[in-house]
Amino acid sequence: MYAHPDDESFGIAGTAMKLATAGHTTALLTLTRGDVGMWFGKERGSWTPAELAAERSREWREAVKIIGFTRARLLEWPDGGLATSPAERVTADVVESIREIRPDALCTFGPEGAGSEHDDHRAASFFAVRGFHRAALADQYPDRGAPHAAARLFFNASPLLPDLPFVAMTPTHTVDIREFQDRKAKAFECHKTQFKDRDRFYQMLERRGGKEFFHLAIDRGAGVPEPGDLLL
Repeated sequence: MYAHPDDESFGIAGTAMKLATAGHTTALLTLTRGDVGMWFGKERGSWTPAELAAERSREWREAVKIIGFTRARLLEWPDGGLATSPAERVTADVVESIREIRPDALCTFGPEGAGSEHDDHRAASFFAVRGFHRAALADQYPDRGAPHAAARLFFNASPLLPDLPFVAMTPTHTVDIREFQDRKAKAFECHKTQFKDRDRFYQMLERRGGKEFFHLAIDRGAGVPEPGDLLL
C-alpha cells in the first residue's frame, strides 16, 4: 500500500514480480493520483491538477501491468493532503481493500517515509498500520467486509549508507530481485511525468545491487520468516 503512482516502482516492484512468478496473488492499493506533483520534472504550468491526475493514473496502469499485480486499486485522496484527510474514512478504504484481497502480508512505507520523509508517505504508513489492525476486528467498519487478520506487515527499508543522508528502517529481510531488475526499471519508465526522479531511481538500483529490503514491523505468525521470504 502506497501513497502515489510511482511509489510501487521504487519500493516493491521486484518483490511483487518474484512473488507472482512463484504463484502468489499480489495486489496494490495506491491512495492518491499524484495530482499536485511535477509534470515531466517541471512545474505543472498550463496543466490542471485533473489533467495531471489523469496522466499519472494512465502511467500507473501501465506500470501495474508490467509488474503484474493480480489486483490494483487507485484511490483519489488528495495528493499532498493525505496526512490531513479524514482518518476514519481513509482507514475504512484501507480496511475494505484488505478484507477484499485477504493478504498474508502487507507492505508499505515506514513511519519515517522510507527515505523521502514525505508527509504523504508517512501518512500512508499510518493508514496501513491502522487498517492492518482494524481489518481483523469484527466490530470495526462492519459494512466494509468480513474481518481478515493478515499475518505480517512489512515496511520498506534500506541498509545504512554512511555517505548518504537517507533515513529508513533497518532491514530484517532482503529479497534478491536481480532476475526482475530490468522489468522494475521498465515499470518506472512508465512514470514519465516523474522523470525528475529518474537519476535517483537508477542510483538506487545501482546502490542496492539487485535487492529490495524490508523491515518486519508486525508479526502475527509463528516464528521468524526467512530473510528472503515475506510470506512464511
